[in-house]
Amino acid sequence: MDDDGMDALFSSFMNEVSNVKSSKMKKIEGSQGTPEEIIERVLAKPYDPKQGQGSAYHILQVSPEATESEITKQYRKLSILIHPDKCKLEKAAEAFQIVVKAYNDTKDPNYQDKYADVIVEAKNRVRKAREKENKDRERKGEDPLPTEGMEFDRAVLEECDRMTTVSTEKVEHANSIAEANAKRLEQAARERREKKKEEQKEIKAWERNKDKRAAGWQVFMNNIQNKKFKTETWKPVGKVGAADVHHKREERKDTDKAAEVDREDKKVARSDVQAGAVGVDSSYKKAWR
Repeated sequence: MDDDGMDALFSSFMNEVSNVKSSKMKKIEGSQGTPEEIIERVLAKPYDPKQGQGSAYHILQVSPEATESEITKQYRKLSILIHPDKCKLEKAAEAFQIVVKAYNDTKDPNYQDKYADVIVEAKNRVRKAREKENKDRERKGEDPLPTEGMEFDRAVLEECDRMTTVSTEKVEHANSIAEANAKRLEQAARERREKKKEEQKEIKAWERNKDKRAAGWQVFMNNIQNKKFKTETWKPVGKVGAADVHHKREERKDTDKAAEVDREDKKVARSDVQAGAVGVDSSYKKAWR
């Protein structure tokens, strides 16, 4: 076969490959949407699980009850459509990074437990709401909403998203409370450390002065042993006349004359209990009945 024949054969082969790829892409787009639609959906809402924003299952469009292999298969489908190496749309790289993050989050056991707690309730809510709405649709002659299948699962995902997503305001409020509590605990810990430091300081000061106190006590005890502070030096304590050795008591002898009284003193004259009562006429008392 000449060169022209080889070129024609290779060109035909490449066209077949392109057709195969195109048909595969169209099939994926039929179930997932076009790359433009996927990028718009992924970037429509902020995705930050730590702040309670967005759902990894909603990003990947799979049920929280999906198996690991099902989630991986869905992730690969989305990657084929919006991978930056294959999709040249402006925000393809940004959307793809979010899809990768969502895929990794679905592998986190804590994240899985978060949805395990709400998936049953979310299903019941969606099914109950749809059964009620289908009754109205039946009266109007409209087609009922599905209570199972992919479209139903998407509605359940949206309900899970509402149940697990915390608004930014609530997150900020919770963060402010947590920060205030952290500061309060830190302040209390700092005060405890300062108090303990002061106590240690007082203990060290007490230990440093221990020798001085012991020396003062030794001096006191030595003085006691040397009888410098014994009461025997001052005669028995508590006994009448114990202080006579230091103070001379005033005593009146029998030979001493009677004390002279100033009888003109009005106070002496009026007194009947003092020494000045001497010479006062008290005979009227005998006349009392």
